[in-house]
Amino acid sequence: MSRIAVNIISASIVCCLAPMGCGSAAQGSDASTTADGPRAIDAVVDSAPRQPDFSKLNAACFVAASANPVIRNGDFFAGSNWNDPHVLKVGSQFVMYASADTNFEQNIKVYRLVSSDAKTWTLAPSTPVFERSAEPTAWDRGSTETPAVAFFKGTYYMFYTGYSSQTDGATYNVGYATSPDGIAWTRQPLHLAPTNPFGQPDLNFMQFRVGEPAPVVVNNTLHVYFAANGAHLSVNADLFTVGVIRSSDGQNWDAPQMAFAPDQAIYPSAMWAGYSTPHAVVLDNKVNMFFDVAQRPFKQTKIHHAVSADGISNWTQDSQSLLDKTALPWADDQINGPSVLLDGTTLYMWFGGQGNIAAFPNISMGIGLMTCEL
Repeated sequence: MSRIAVNIISASIVCCLAPMGCGSAAQGSDASTTADGPRAIDAVVDSAPRQPDFSKLNAACFVAASANPVIRNGDFFAGSNWNDPHVLKVGSQFVMYASADTNFEQNIKVYRLVSSDAKTWTLAPSTPVFERSAEPTAWDRGSTETPAVAFFKGTYYMFYTGYSSQTDGATYNVGYATSPDGIAWTRQPLHLAPTNPFGQPDLNFMQFRVGEPAPVVVNNTLHVYFAANGAHLSVNADLFTVGVIRSSDGQNWDAPQMAFAPDQAIYPSAMWAGYSTPHAVVLDNKVNMFFDVAQRPFKQTKIHHAVSADGISNWTQDSQSLLDKTALPWADDQINGPSVLLDGTTLYMWFGGQGNIAAFPNISMGIGLMTCEL
């Protein structure tokens, strides 16, 4: 659930277009002539649905929902603390996966929620759909959080952050489970782990931490992006960067590689720890990445955007952030975990936030929503 408040790392286009139709005015026996001669026949043709204008995708485009956050502390069950949204569109229904615990007791579980309008949500089912392993030695026996779901080759894949200890970031791994319906999940044995979390810096981009996965299908290949932490010689410091692994079948995976690192002209390492909680979506036939930016000491304070033609290389990062925590009175401490979905010409962005941290445990925490009309 990106519980950075306790000094840890946590963390295809859906385009509903009505079919184009056309019609014409009715023609009777006298429709084409009058006493004065031929009469014009009016044709009525429905125009094609308006296409998104992706040039509008910038900070000025996004408008906050009128009732933010759309999911709040205590919603759905007493003591709930909500974070880490990931939203799909299934038919006419929005489906969200999100994580929550109860009164910060550190047993974070994954829930499934549904909505018809992207703002008002209902648990479906009322119980968690995924939670920590019951095996006493399992790597994810502590909690499961940051769920991210993709539908790939007839199967739902949920990638998640799991760990044995919430306060020890070195135990954080990325795992995954599969499901035929998005509700009943089966754990898979493979998981992604830091390469050498307790060793001396070896310049591997994922030596110390991994977490916060972000799956997306690109040209019939499943890409899974993730936040990673390692030492980087170019800045003589550790950085949080975005990595990626790929699979053509959902079972066999290529070697992890770094996708991109923070643009030092915008977020110099002396002040900024780097990028986390990535979310990937295909827009305008390109892989668009939305992610938070964490300052030093680690605190997630902005949401940023980058784009790549192939989702692997040549990333172009925006020159400014899309959203800053200062724009959100209810989340004046941290914002994280963007989840983006295009529905027609409306680009939705849900995200986690928390504020009033000095009043812990009575903080404001929940899931917010911004929209951008493209």
